[in-house]
Amino acid sequence: MSINETVLEMHYHQALMDLFRSVFGVGPSGKISFYKYSPQKECFVGFDQAWVMTDVSDDKLFKDLKDAAQNNSYNLNERYVGYFLQYKVVQRMTRHSKKNPPPVKSAQFGRSKISSQANLHTGQSQHELLFNLCKNKNALTYYACPAIFDKAELYIKDVDLDTLHLVDVASCPGDFTDHKKHHIFFDLPSMRPTWCSEPVEGHSITPEALATSLRTRLLESPAAEAERLLGCVRDLRGTQRERAGLGAAATENLEGALQALTILKVDIPG
Repeated sequence: MSINETVLEMHYHQALMDLFRSVFGVGPSGKISFYKYSPQKECFVGFDQAWVMTDVSDDKLFKDLKDAAQNNSYNLNERYVGYFLQYKVVQRMTRHSKKNPPPVKSAQFGRSKISSQANLHTGQSQHELLFNLCKNKNALTYYACPAIFDKAELYIKDVDLDTLHLVDVASCPGDFTDHKKHHIFFDLPSMRPTWCSEPVEGHSITPEALATSLRTRLLESPAAEAERLLGCVRDLRGTQRERAGLGAAATENLEGALQALTILKVDIPG
């Protein structure tokens, strides 16, 4: 078995499911749902997986994503709040060259290849789709780049989400439609990202930091609801690593947070 994008998705899936379940609630009883499309569909939307807050059906969501990607530069008409992830393998490199970006100073460094070649079926590259998707203020779009360089690390029972570095596509300098080779370089061991070929420092966060990224979205909501949700999220963050279930007080806070999240999704100004 080699380390590839599918293997990395499988490795982190349950840990991410536990994280989103503890913070938001997932599935029919929660306010956020998981989406994973087949390779035949994935080429139209550009991402491996998504976690989305919406009341529309699965078919409606895919249709909206596909239509927006193909017809209007991925400008979503419906109001969704979602995290969109595209996994990338990080190769550990030991030989420096003149092409290495200036910020990469470590003896060893990481490198992930960006898919910037146009797809024959869509006429757009994966990166172009992701770059356009991230322009929607509620589509938090990331390259999921794990610091995993040895197959033995895939057998660890307790998956450490801190090893999954989410590089914000919004920090990328462009859509890379020049059909040249582009990469993300990582300084090791910090995993600080740099976009190439023209070096631009990138920005990355951990999965658990996704919860705090709601803060900027809340500032656009009514002040009372924003403060209410912030308080609930603060209470719930302490439960992210717990597996034994929520107590009565936390459960009450969770219900309040989910109501506020619904208001967040509907009432954000266009």
